[in-house]
Amino acid sequence: MNKIIYYVSITLLTVVSSCGNKETNVSRKLTLDNCPVIAQVINLQGDPVTNLDFSSVKDTFNLSLSSLLSSFQVIRLENSEDALTAAGQDTHIAVSDHYILVKSFRAGSSCKLYNRNGDFIRKISSQGQGPDEYNLSIYDQYLDENNNKIYLMEIRASKILVFDLDGQPQKHIPLAYITHKGRFVINAEKKTVTVMCIPFQGTPTALIWTQDFEGNIIQEYPVSDQFMLIPSTYDYEVRESLNTTASDFYLHNCIASQDTLYHYDIDSNTLHPAFTMHTGHEPICHYFTELPNHFLVTWYTQTSWNNELPRFPKILVDKQSLKGCFVNLKWNMLGNIDGPTNPSFNRGYFTAIMEPYALKEQLEKVLISNQKLSPEVLRKVKELNNRITDDDNCIVFIGKISRNWQKKIIPS
Repeated sequence: MNKIIYYVSITLLTVVSSCGNKETNVSRKLTLDNCPVIAQVINLQGDPVTNLDFSSVKDTFNLSLSSLLSSFQVIRLENSEDALTAAGQDTHIAVSDHYILVKSFRAGSSCKLYNRNGDFIRKISSQGQGPDEYNLSIYDQYLDENNNKIYLMEIRASKILVFDLDGQPQKHIPLAYITHKGRFVINAEKKTVTVMCIPFQGTPTALIWTQDFEGNIIQEYPVSDQFMLIPSTYDYEVRESLNTTASDFYLHNCIASQDTLYHYDIDSNTLHPAFTMHTGHEPICHYFTELPNHFLVTWYTQTSWNNELPRFPKILVDKQSLKGCFVNLKWNMLGNIDGPTNPSFNRGYFTAIMEPYALKEQLEKVLISNQKLSPEVLRKVKELNNRITDDDNCIVFIGKISRNWQKKIIPS
């Protein structure tokens, strides 16, 4: 296969400000700097909490993806039969300096390891009943290249499966509690793991706990009525971003009209509210992502209460100024395409995956549009569009999240 890999220089991108009234009515004056203040910092039992007032969010502008990233890479995955995977909301990507781990439920719940050139290396474990296999789908994964380890946790887990980068099983980590939809953070130096999970009524568990690799609890944050799920349901999700120095924790579903992102302080074993949003009307399926300089609110589905909004609207809130708007995230490195519905910002990386036909469709729309693109961007769009075919494997996109807000806004 003739692979194509792009390393796009973020600093070479030229951008112009623009905005829209909800969607199509574009003004070229709105930027995040002159969006209205849509949040306030409130004191909640001694903790400063950014409280987003949803009713104050009025305008929409197109935000360049490059403003959030310091690098951007386009990778065509190898197209051999063993290498094939699938894109979708259930596909998750873990990244290290030299490797990519792709988990896809649509591709037979497989976990596949590639290098950063897109070459397929091997499949990691498989679905089954064996001691080194996962019975259900994988819910969380961690790629620890520095210590030659891959960690996998099932959606209902009694252990964390551990493999080396050669795919060989290592000593697995027994969990202190049966874990439902758990997220975990490995401390390889201390040989500890911190687990965050859904707390079910009547199930012995903690909300968050730290244990050693032998399953011995070091400390735990108990479940309170605030978090206990009654009845027990898998409709909830557990999320963490880990894009800052804080360990953020977020338990959410599509029922609550107000929910909260927390910071967990492992040193003091305390949980501190950091961000919340009150919709003021019917609950909306959404989730929060914490970035170095912003909070990002993303919707799962079409909003029934305002058909003028994009299908999957996002709200960006500046942590310092508390200003914000609805944003359309545009990939200005590739001619302002929209990319897939819900890309990920996790553990310092931006990741996304697309089927080749979906990417090609967006690229071809760029080429027939009247956009004024730089010669460099236009060349890359043409080259990528010419090289991919509908029969290719998926295309993966990887970016390093920048800690410096670059304030780049792109034209519609």
